[in-house]
Amino acid sequence: MRVKGLIISMIGLIAFFALFIQLAATENTSSKQTATVTQFLFKDKKELPYPQVSEMENKDLEKKINKDFKTYAKASYTSYKENKREGKKNGFPADYQAAYEVKYNQQGKLSILTSNYMFSGGAHGNTIVESFNYDEKYDKRIYLTDILTTEEQIEAATDYVWKYALDRPEIFYPDLKKEDIGLTKDTAFFFTEDSITLVFQQYEIAPYVSGNQEITLPKEITEGA
Repeated sequence: MRVKGLIISMIGLIAFFALFIQLAATENTSSKQTATVTQFLFKDKKELPYPQVSEMENKDLEKKINKDFKTYAKASYTSYKENKREGKKNGFPADYQAAYEVKYNQQGKLSILTSNYMFSGGAHGNTIVESFNYDEKYDKRIYLTDILTTEEQIEAATDYVWKYALDRPEIFYPDLKKEDIGLTKDTAFFFTEDSITLVFQQYEIAPYVSGNQEITLPKEITEGA
C-alpha cells in the first residue's frame, strides 16, 4: 500500500509539473516580443536617438520599419539644425531633444511613440508626438483610420474623449467642445492589450501644463460593437 501511495504521489507531481510547464510555455508564447528594439544616435548626436528593430518574423515589415525610423531621424536632424540656426540669428538658447518609447511590443504588433521637444524662444518649448504602429498580420504601418474605419466609430470615440475630458476639468479645458476634438488618420495612438490609447498634442484638448494627454478607448469602440 505504501508503494502504491508513493506511485500515485509521483504521478500527481509529474502531472502538476507537466501542467506548469505547459502554462509557462503558453504564457511565453502570448507575451513574446514582436521585435527587439535597439537605440541608435543619428550622426552620433545625443539629442537625436532613434530606434531600429530586429528579430521579427516578418522581415519585409522589419525593413519597412527601419526605413521609417531612418526617415524620421533625418527629419529630426533637419529640425535640429534649423532650430540652432534660428537661435543664433535671433539670440535665444536653442534647445532640441528627440526621444522615443516602446509602448507595445507583443502579439505581432509594435507601437513606438516619438516625442520631439524644441525651444525656439518664448515662455517655454513645445513637444510634438508621433506614433509608429505596425501589425505583422497586415504587413504595414497602422494609422488611426485603419482602426476606426467607420463614421460611427469615429463619432463614438470622439464622444468618449469629450465626456472623459468634461469629467476632469482640472486637467482638460473646462469649456472643451466636441467639435474641438479632431480624430484623423494622423492622430497619435498606441496599441494596448485589447484596444488602443489615443495621444493628444499639447494644447489640443488641454492646457500646456497638462502635457500630452493619453486616453484609452473601450474595446467596444475599436471593435466596432
